[in-house]
Amino acid sequence: MENISSTRLVQFLLLATASVLICGCGGDEIGETNDYHTGKRKSASAQEAEVLTFGLYAADKASTVVEQFAPTLTQLEKSLTERLGRPVKLQLKITTEYGKGIQFIEEGIVDFSRLGPASFVIAKKRNPDLELLAMESKKGERVFNGIIAVHRDSPIRELSELKGKSFAFGDPLSTIGRYLSQTELLKAGLSGEDFSKYEYLGRHDKVGMAVAAGSFTAGALKESTFNTLVEQGEPLRVLLKFDNVTKPWVAHPKLEREVIDALRSALLEMETSSVSKDGYLAAADEDYSSIQKAIAMSKEF
Repeated sequence: MENISSTRLVQFLLLATASVLICGCGGDEIGETNDYHTGKRKSASAQEAEVLTFGLYAADKASTVVEQFAPTLTQLEKSLTERLGRPVKLQLKITTEYGKGIQFIEEGIVDFSRLGPASFVIAKKRNPDLELLAMESKKGERVFNGIIAVHRDSPIRELSELKGKSFAFGDPLSTIGRYLSQTELLKAGLSGEDFSKYEYLGRHDKVGMAVAAGSFTAGALKESTFNTLVEQGEPLRVLLKFDNVTKPWVAHPKLEREVIDALRSALLEMETSSVSKDGYLAAADEDYSSIQKAIAMSKEF
C-alpha cells in the first residue's frame, strides 16, 4: 500500500463530506469511518444517514485519487439526498489493486464503483447482474486515449522497432496498461517473446517514470498521466496513441431500485465533475465489446 501521512490525508479528506477507507495490498482496511461534517468519529451504523460505499482502485497515487474524487462524491451525496428525500452519506473505499477493486463490486463489498473498461468486462462476466449506471464523457464522446511512450531521445519511430527491446506494462488487469497495448503490439507483429524483457509495474505513473529513467525502452500508460509527467519535465515522447472506451460507473444489484435510479440520474445530469469534466453519458454493455475482443486477443501475446 502507498504510504500517506495522516496529516496529508486529512487535508485531502477535508475537501469532501465522504469518508475514506484505503486498502493495501493485503486488503486490510486502514483507519475508521469518519464523519467529516463534524470531525467526530462514529460507526456507520450509528449515523442517521443512509451510508453507501463507493469503490475505487488507484491507477495513480492514492492521495491524488482521493483529491480528485472528493468533490465529485460531495456532488453525488447532495444530489442523492435531494432525490431520495433522506440524508445520504458516501464512504470511499480505495484499494491499490485492480483485482481487489473488481472483487469489491463483484461481491457487493461496495455498493457502486468506477472501474476501468477491462475491469468492468471481467466483473460483469463474474456477476452478470451488475448494472451500468453511466460512462464518462470525453467532449461528448465515449473514447479517450492510451499511449505507448518512449524516451524523448529514443531513435525508435515504429512499433516494429521495439523487437529485442524492453517494455513496461501497467497492471495485469489494466485496459490500457495491458490489454489494448498488447493488442497494438500484436497488430505490429510483436509478441512477448520478441522483447528482451517486459514487466508489469502497476500504476500508470510508474510506467512513465520507468521509461523516462531509461529502465525500459517503451511503456503503456493513459494519456492524462503521460501529459502530467511531460508537464513535470519527464523526457517522454508518444510512439503510438490508441483509442480506449471511457470508464463505466457500476452498481451492485443488492441496491434498491430507487437508489440505482437516483445514482444513474444524478450522474447523467452532472454537466461536469472533478472526475469527468464533460459529464457522463448513458451506457450499455455493448459499448465495451471492443474491450472484450482485446482481452481475448491479448492471450496470444
